[in-house]
Amino acid sequence: MGWPLLANYATNKNLDGHLGEKKDNPKPPKDNHSYLSTPLLTEEQLVSAFRRFDGNGDGRLSRKELKNAFKSLGSRCPTCQSLAALYHADKNGDGYISEKEMNPLIQYALKCGYHVDE
Repeated sequence: MGWPLLANYATNKNLDGHLGEKKDNPKPPKDNHSYLSTPLLTEEQLVSAFRRFDGNGDGRLSRKELKNAFKSLGSRCPTCQSLAALYHADKNGDGYISEKEMNPLIQYALKCGYHVDE
């Protein structure tokens, strides 16, 4: 199988040599950043969100529980976020985030900049 994108590249040029459609009066881009006007989650909200996902109630968050929590927060890649969170917060290396390790997890999540859903 060849490179179909290369075939499109070679044949999709306008007469003036530009790729794609030629537009005389392009529309302004849609505002895809409306989330920027919503407030960021606070530490308390993040602690509450993560504690909600302690499914078995053992006081620790597994990678799977972290993944589900990040997914609920709107992460585009919850698997990656859960692995990164373990890297940043799992100080004893047991593969879980305990209550003692919650603060580094929250600090990491704050840096990610999750917004309040509206």
